Amino acid sequence: MLKIGLPIALAIIMFGMGLGLTVADFSRVFSKPKAFLLGAGLQIVMLPLIVVLMLFLFPLSAPFAAGLMILAACPGGVTSNILTYIARGDVALSVSLTAVISLLGFVTVPLITGFALSHHMSEAAPELPIAKTMIGILLITTIPVALGMLVRKLNINVAVRMEKVFAPLSAIIFIAVLIGALLAERDNVVPYIQQTGAHAIALNLVTMFVAIMAARMFMLPKTQGTAITLECGLQNSTLGLVVAITILGRTDISVPIAVYGLLMLFTGFGYAMWIRSRQATPDHG
Repeated sequence: MLKIGLPIALAIIMFGMGLGLTVADFSRVFSKPKAFLLGAGLQIVMLPLIVVLMLFLFPLSAPFAAGLMILAACPGGVTSNILTYIARGDVALSVSLTAVISLLGFVTVPLITGFALSHHMSEAAPELPIAKTMIGILLITTIPVALGMLVRKLNINVAVRMEKVFAPLSAIIFIAVLIGALLAERDNVVPYIQQTGAHAIALNLVTMFVAIMAARMFMLPKTQGTAITLECGLQNSTLGLVVAITILGRTDISVPIAVYGLLMLFTGFGYAMWIRSRQATPDHG
């Protein structure tokens, strides 16, 4: 059930994202190059490197280690955009990072997944057909986003009405996916959380802390720093679950991804509310 439901759920979430996007969202990559490049670099390069270092210092069993690496390959999710709005951060930057890195995901995710499997599982690794995986991710992420953007381009009123439905629907689907993934391994949920929970929460907090420090080092406005921090701390766990369960057919690999996806909601929301409480008005600069 999860193997079929996960890709459909992700496609719906990505279509909903596309309904809220315009070409202008991508042009902001050039209008705010420093903030975008920093955010993209942290997410694409820093996140996997933190996982590599963490697993070197605090090893996990092979399937869990591979799952954590797959999670690190995933782009930010739509949840980061919502929490950036709540935190009064730079929503446009958050949306741009989510959109662009999601579109690149059909290349980056299979490559990092291939490395994770060969490095951590070697001969025990499930087969990963790179070309098929790239096409699969393209079909359930990039194309739905493009279709959503097309609907908005053709009729913005229809897109706005649809977005009002898809925004809460995406959140419901995301939570349902996480619950479904955990239920699939319900007999082992408690020991799995005991084994992977510390790594998941540590990865989440360390990543957000590094993003905060990097934004300060590059002297970005607080609103941009908030957007980058949430973008780095809230990954598209649904995509990670699709790779683990639908493509690789391994629920054990999905465990740290599901655990992270659950925990990041609490840390992300807590951070957003803390930032919001510290500023009466948005900081534009």
